[in-house]
Amino acid sequence: MAKVVLITPTPPDITAFGIRSLSSFLRSKGHQTKLVFLPGSIGLLQVDGAFSYSYSDAVQNDLLKLVHGADLVGFSFFTSYVTRAMQLSKLIRSHTGIPVIWGGIHASSMPEEGLQYADLVCVGEGEMTLLEVMDRLDRRQSLSGIFGIYTLRADGSMECNPLRPLISDISALPFYDYSNDDHFILNRVSGRIEPLNTSLLEEAMPFMPRQNGGMTKAYRTITDRGCPHRCSYCNVPFLKNLYANDATPFLRARSPQRVIAEFKEMRDRFPFIKAIHIIDDTFFSRSRSYLEEFAALYKNTIALPLYAQASPSTLTETKLQLLLDAGLVYVEMGLQTGSTPIRNMYHRPESNETMIEAGTLLHRYRKRLIPPDYHVILDNPWETPHDTLETARLLARLPRPFGLAMSSLLFFPGTELFHRASREGLIKDLTKDVYLKPFYIPPKRNYANFMVYLNTFNAMPRSVLRILLKPGRAEQLAEKQYPYLLPLAYAVAETLRFMAKAFSAVVRGDADRIKLFIKRLFIKDYMMVAGRKGK
Repeated sequence: MAKVVLITPTPPDITAFGIRSLSSFLRSKGHQTKLVFLPGSIGLLQVDGAFSYSYSDAVQNDLLKLVHGADLVGFSFFTSYVTRAMQLSKLIRSHTGIPVIWGGIHASSMPEEGLQYADLVCVGEGEMTLLEVMDRLDRRQSLSGIFGIYTLRADGSMECNPLRPLISDISALPFYDYSNDDHFILNRVSGRIEPLNTSLLEEAMPFMPRQNGGMTKAYRTITDRGCPHRCSYCNVPFLKNLYANDATPFLRARSPQRVIAEFKEMRDRFPFIKAIHIIDDTFFSRSRSYLEEFAALYKNTIALPLYAQASPSTLTETKLQLLLDAGLVYVEMGLQTGSTPIRNMYHRPESNETMIEAGTLLHRYRKRLIPPDYHVILDNPWETPHDTLETARLLARLPRPFGLAMSSLLFFPGTELFHRASREGLIKDLTKDVYLKPFYIPPKRNYANFMVYLNTFNAMPRSVLRILLKPGRAEQLAEKQYPYLLPLAYAVAETLRFMAKAFSAVVRGDADRIKLFIKRLFIKDYMMVAGRKGK
């Protein structure tokens, strides 16, 4: 059967759902797969786009050895990792005669660009498309005319084949490939690509906070495909539009029985897994009947701490109580903005009052829940200082304690805001203004962003925030520049935060957190998520 090497430049947790799903599916059909995980952060990217990640000569040589003898090399990644995929695709095409295929959300939204670096681009879901590619390679047949594939003809014109239908029953798909069989990883200690074993997998798997203040290793997974929302900064509406005429609904979930079977397999195989983290865009959008069945199965079969995501419009007390009874200990939720005009721009359905109600609901169960994390978006070029201050005022009204995950607005290709920014000339250089833009810009450049940042300090007196956020006066202060004061205040605040966290970790004997800090000192960008503050 045909052999494919699937490569993913990926965040440090190496969940890499794309290549893991493709691998398990292709193996179930008899094909041979080899997986290469290249974990790395995006935390060093700079505002001016001057910094770019690249792989060493040693890593490139390791990769060339791994792809030797393959019939196909595939890359799956998202936008912030595209320059790394470009580098390695050029390497493989210039040193081997092996065809290269790109897939994933970035490739689907930018197929013309993809064909500058790959021989084939998979648009949309990849399992059935890649299976046909592999079958044809095995039979030495032409790769022309495959549904879901874009490629170049001999005359240089682009062959754009029809989209392949959505997979209607995702419960029928095999579990993600965590076999570690013919899996390889870039070891960030040795700087070389090595066989992935249980120890290295455990090292890569994410930590989540425990209720007692420590940390625990969690299995992170997605149980559905799609999202009920149509946020203008997100790629999901692009995919929804792509499949607008498909007979299968775009949002599909695996059955509770299938999800629980996956959890049980992972828990039983890897004893270091002590929690389950469901990162579906909003797990709380499932029906009450679905969650009732899931909760009963989870409580009786898995019984590990459960972490999940919600949105203010899908979080209800009934659903929360069901999952709490099953073992839910943590909820993170996207708020994004406190400004009505910006919320309308983002197509977010909830009001500030709805968000306050959702936060109050979580606070009501604070004895059973770890403090929640809320997500907000900063650095929107259409946002006024008043808009940003409204976000700070919203956060100041939320019950404490909570953590805050701040991110800067990125123009992901295919999104509504990407097209608007392109039309208005905000994207002059795609690489600099999109691909190499940092996911998080520290809020030390202006007053309004700094007010949002102050909400990450749960001990900050609300009376102080009320003074700093007083309507009218705060807007006046936000119009001024503070080139020395804000950077100094930010540095002092981060130093105090670090000292408080270090003291707390030492007093609690939190060995995992101390170990992570020490590794951060010696390993570049080790296991850090840019923009997450608080708690």
